[in-house]
Amino acid sequence: MVGSPEPLRGVHYDKDKMEFKGLTDDGRLIEPEVTFSQTHYTGQSGKGKVISRVQDKVIPNDADLMRYLSSSFDLIIAVDTNTKVIGCETVSVTGVVHCVVHDNRDHDSYYVDFPWHGAILFRNCPRELPSEKFGWMTVIQEINRNPLNKVKRIAIVTDHDLDNHTSYNRKKIPIFRDFHLPDNFILIYGRGDGPNQNLLNYVVKQCDKESTEVIKEIEKNGYYQYGDKKFPIDQIPVPSL
Repeated sequence: MVGSPEPLRGVHYDKDKMEFKGLTDDGRLIEPEVTFSQTHYTGQSGKGKVISRVQDKVIPNDADLMRYLSSSFDLIIAVDTNTKVIGCETVSVTGVVHCVVHDNRDHDSYYVDFPWHGAILFRNCPRELPSEKFGWMTVIQEINRNPLNKVKRIAIVTDHDLDNHTSYNRKKIPIFRDFHLPDNFILIYGRGDGPNQNLLNYVVKQCDKESTEVIKEIEKNGYYQYGDKKFPIDQIPVPSL
């Protein structure tokens, strides 16, 4: 999808940069107002459902998606939050999966490392702060707490708030209050409940699985156990605004 600020008679495609520029009637090359590449399918209701979307790039197939992910990011972090009322508490769990895509140049292929996965627990998130966004913000703050990570290129893959991804990425609006997406991060959309179409869908689905399992454990036992430590519900942190 390419949105142009004026009529075009063609486009110029830079395959290496994975970018389009518009060609006007008088021969000028202009930057599109918006470009995105997405995969979608038609659900049982007949409505189209977006499976994955990458902003500002032209990505026609899975091979180019892997090329983009390997060349553009030092780390890809998928996040997905599930929430459930357990007793009198509203418990949220953000599943987190880290991955790195490597370019195997000798064989014209790609491989993926998954260096870490885990969960972030919180409860009784304030009404004005969506739990998904609190999960994003927590992950971003934890990563950027290490000064060395601030020079890394990092993608957050999420299935939340797709309509605002472009504005968040371009720093036009904050994620919440005065919290803007840091310069070393961008958001990419991946959907965990659709067909397992590509890596973006896969990692979000793994996050959903992780958070669902943690919530089930808390619901069954009244606590979450990580190694030798037990975290009862009343000791799970509450976000403060």
